Amino acid sequence: MDKLTMSEGFPIRPVSVLLAVLAAALMLALAGPGDGSAVSPRPAEAAPSVKVAVNCTGNPEITRVTNNTRRAITVKAVGSVHQPRSNEPFRVNRTLKRGKTVAFESGYAANSNTLTRQYIYDNEVGRNEGARVYTSVGGFVDRC
Repeated sequence: MDKLTMSEGFPIRPVSVLLAVLAAALMLALAGPGDGSAVSPRPAEAAPSVKVAVNCTGNPEITRVTNNTRRAITVKAVGSVHQPRSNEPFRVNRTLKRGKTVAFESGYAANSNTLTRQYIYDNEVGRNEGARVYTSVGGFVDRC
């Protein structure tokens, strides 16, 4: 049987029925669940363009900056979040190529890319402390 007939006498082809069912299923899928939590059309969140990772308790304290952008950036300055010293942030003006990481050190044992030989992170305030890094593509923070 290549045709179905509705009560008014109009022919309905099986392909037309299949297309109607597929269209209805697509509309239901796009509408989301009926519990009010609609499917969000926004894209998945991308990885941060610049990653900051800080070790606040080490000797030396280490602040790592990773460039995840598609071009070179400039790391302009590095400082602490909680009650920064009067000489913070420390200007570094370091070019960082894409995909590369640089580590800045602070504290008595600092000997490479040294910001200062004093400790800058307050270990007694927990997540209220962290590193704040200023770059040519914006500012970024990591908490202790």
